[in-house]
Amino acid sequence: MKKTVLLFTVLVALILKTNAQMGNQLESNYQKLTDNIELRGLVQVRFQVFDDTAKMDGFDFRRARLDFKGNIAPKFGYRLHAELAGAPKVLDAIFIYKPFEYLHINAGQSKYPISYDNLYGPWNLITINRTQLDNFLVFRENDLYGNQNGRDIGLWLSGKFNIGNDGNERPFIDYSIGVYNGAGINATDNNRDKDIAGALGVSPIKNLWIYGRYLSGSGRTISDPGVDADRERLGSNISYKFKNWIVEAEYLSAADKSDSLALLKRNAFYATIGYMAIQNKLQFVARFDNLDPNENVGDNVINKYVLASSYFFNKNTRIQVEYDFVREQTVSQIKNNLLAIQVQAAF
Repeated sequence: MKKTVLLFTVLVALILKTNAQMGNQLESNYQKLTDNIELRGLVQVRFQVFDDTAKMDGFDFRRARLDFKGNIAPKFGYRLHAELAGAPKVLDAIFIYKPFEYLHINAGQSKYPISYDNLYGPWNLITINRTQLDNFLVFRENDLYGNQNGRDIGLWLSGKFNIGNDGNERPFIDYSIGVYNGAGINATDNNRDKDIAGALGVSPIKNLWIYGRYLSGSGRTISDPGVDADRERLGSNISYKFKNWIVEAEYLSAADKSDSLALLKRNAFYATIGYMAIQNKLQFVARFDNLDPNENVGDNVINKYVLASSYFFNKNTRIQVEYDFVREQTVSQIKNNLLAIQVQAAF
């Protein structure tokens, strides 16, 4: 415990020192340490007020992360991303060969590309909490397969194709396709099958992206860890940024089945709109978030209405406020509304 407190103190001091030097500049995500090492760090402290009286209001030390990346040789790169809060663990560990902009060969542990919300990093999340789609269907805290932080170990190809003349180029196609163990974070494979996952995005006009996403494979659920379950994810998303506005929407369906698990079909979607009321300082966000946890059961849809705001001290350091108003399709509502306040210090 003393080591954790000491590490937290040192990290906060480093972050505050860096932010004090930068003032109100919009810094890049990573700070260059040497020619081969770039670093960014993050601390998040959250206070939650629960409508459910069975849950205790209070603070939690949500995230404390260090994220390294760099080039070890021409066209060869790496990333090492670790979580220090709670039980320390490696989140991302990637070796990258980059022969061309349109072809990167990646090996290691990283996020599945099957959800747009999953690919958001905590440095840039426009709300405090992730969507129900991400938490229930993309191998996070409420999924059948346990909390894998939306990640797995594998080998994947990624890249972008640009259009436009020299000096006026922009990305037009973005893709990722790979083979993954299917066993989750920091774990060797537990069966002979592999997951195939990919995403393909097209940008017909600047700042507008439309994606299709897919996963097919197998894994072992928390409730039945000795049996392989077939799983499939199919979805799409759209995002558009225009001046001070951002609009995002995503849909994802899930099908899971094993010898001991009847076919379970689930789906979720959300729509988000954000507006930067004061440039680089104050942002407001509204979201409608829908989850059907079992398509074979009627009147069990969960709707979440989210209102959030962020005040930025710089690009990555801010204070956020969020209120989740939750309504289930039941006669007797569950008291699970939530008010959350989060302070994020980052460099």
